[in-house]
Amino acid sequence: MSDGLYLNYDYGGSNLQVRFYEIDAGSFYAALNSGSHVDSDPETIPEQNKTIINKRLKTERGTVYEAGILEPIWIAPSVIKKGGRVHGDEVNEVREWNGWEVGVIRANFGQGALRGEWYYDTYTGFLVGGMRATIMNADEGGTVFMLDDSNLASLFE
Repeated sequence: MSDGLYLNYDYGGSNLQVRFYEIDAGSFYAALNSGSHVDSDPETIPEQNKTIINKRLKTERGTVYEAGILEPIWIAPSVIKKGGRVHGDEVNEVREWNGWEVGVIRANFGQGALRGEWYYDTYTGFLVGGMRATIMNADEGGTVFMLDDSNLASLFE
C-alpha cells in the first residue's frame, strides 16, 4: 500500500477508480471515483466517496474495505488457492484469465437474485475483474468488469 496507488476499472463501459491517499504511517483514505473525474486532492473528495482504511485494507470498524459495486478489491494472496476461504466464500479455482493468474470466487446472494464472479490476482491479491448479474441482466451475461490501468507495476508486467 502506498500513497497515490490507484486501480482503474472498466465496469460495463463505465470508469471506476479506487485511489489511496496516505493520512499517516498506518492509515489511508480509499477514494472511489466514477466517470472521467478523478480528484487528486483528498480534501475535495466528498465524504461519502472515501473511507479510512489501514495497510491491510480494513476499515476503522475492522471490516474489509469494499469499493462500492466492485466489493472487496483485495484479499491476502496466501488464501488465493483452490479451496481457500475468503470472506466466507471459497476460491473455486485458480486459472489464467486475461494474462493474469487468478483465484475465482463465485457467489450468489438473495436466492440467486444477484450472482457474480470475482477474479483476484494470485501475486498481489488485487481484484482484476469479474462479472455481476442480476435477474434482470443474467441472460445477457451480466455486467463484466476488468482492471484496465494501475500504477502498481506488478499488475501489468
